[in-house]
Amino acid sequence: MWQLRNILGTLKESSLTVATEYGKVTGTLLEVNFDYITLSSNSNFLYIPLTSIKNIAY
Repeated sequence: MWQLRNILGTLKESSLTVATEYGKVTGTLLEVNFDYITLSSNSNFLYIPLTSIKNIAY
């Protein structure tokens, strides 16, 4: 999990598409926290647990 946090930390302020077990979301990566990330998408904030991330495209 720490490797994923380190990689995501280098992508702050980047536009990402994150695939989770529920579907795909696209937005700007704002924060990388201990167990979740925060994306901004269409003036909404999305909180995505790191454990639910299946794939990331940037």
